[in-house]
Amino acid sequence: MTVTDIATWGTADHVRAALEHHLEGALVEVPQDDDSPRWAFGEALRRSLMLRQTHPFDTVALGLPDLPRYRELVAGSEVTLRATNIDAYFICQAGKAELHRPQMVPEA
Repeated sequence: MTVTDIATWGTADHVRAALEHHLEGALVEVPQDDDSPRWAFGEALRRSLMLRQTHPFDTVALGLPDLPRYRELVAGSEVTLRATNIDAYFICQAGKAELHRPQMVPEA
């Protein structure tokens, strides 16, 4: 898959439409198209936290293109996402939404 292929299907509009279709009535945040994954993820997470603050009892979800870098960033933020009750979804090229499942690490 080339960068051009990703740019075609990994756009904010594609991700938002797929996640809103999957989670009817949810408050959804997605990264902007023109940002680096790290900055875009941080900004989308910040906006998700703001949604959580103003809508404490609604479903809040973060939608991301299904790319390895976004999976790494979500894995590194699992505690924050769980603590704030924000779900992370990965949207594949076909538009299917996959809920991120945290990796459970056994206690030492």
